[in-house]
Amino acid sequence: MISAPYRRNPWILAGGLWLGLAYAFMFLPLVVLVLFSFQKNRFPGFPLQGFTLQWYDKLFSDGTLLKALGNTMVVSPAAATVATVIAFFAAYAFNRFTFRGKTTFLALVTLPILIPPLILGVGFLGLLARLHLSGTLFAVFLTHVVLITAPALAIIQLRLAQMPAALEEAAWDLGATEWQAVTKVVLPFALPGIFGAWLLAFTFSFDEFIIAWFVSGFQPTLPVAIYSVLVAAIDPSLNAIGTIVFGISCLVLIGLELVLLPLLVGRPDNQS
Repeated sequence: MISAPYRRNPWILAGGLWLGLAYAFMFLPLVVLVLFSFQKNRFPGFPLQGFTLQWYDKLFSDGTLLKALGNTMVVSPAAATVATVIAFFAAYAFNRFTFRGKTTFLALVTLPILIPPLILGVGFLGLLARLHLSGTLFAVFLTHVVLITAPALAIIQLRLAQMPAALEEAAWDLGATEWQAVTKVVLPFALPGIFGAWLLAFTFSFDEFIIAWFVSGFQPTLPVAIYSVLVAAIDPSLNAIGTIVFGISCLVLIGLELVLLPLLVGRPDNQS
């Protein structure tokens, strides 16, 4: 039953319907992906042709996709960790110090996410080929660190901006060195932001395709391997790997939301 405010204002009802259609457009393909991963028929279609786990069995017996998943699970956590460490010290320097070229420094750090990935991929390919690193997992790792440092920096900087400057000054007054103030005051305060930044960086690295396609060579990450399989033929096991990746992404994003929500609603004057 439609409530009174919606009956009095048809624009509110129309907006709600439009929002519902937008959510359906975004999430219906994911629902279909999960359903088709359990369908017996090789070719997706409705009505569904029974229930089976054979595509998951094929997935785990096929070394190609599993190897690509393994490459991704090596590169993404490592790249996210290094990018988060760099982002923390960069955010601390940007919030703590005043120096010449501060705006230029921030612009250079955020520049990679503003450049089209296709252009970045071509540039990285030429550079890494000259360094004899193209076609290796290390090349994917380096490019992902460059790409995901900026979003990690944004999250950590948001957290550090909420920290009263008096906290660090009080630590100095009590005899702490600058390094002790960073490790015992700043770092614990920034931990929620650091964790959120790591999750966001991991998600970006896990899903990144274009740059990895240029530089991975015979060491493809999962998105590159999925694309290669799609080009060759229709393989229902892709629905299975898509369902697994979707589940992992949901868990990571839920964790990210749980970490970032307190940061977004927090206020500096509420911090003690």
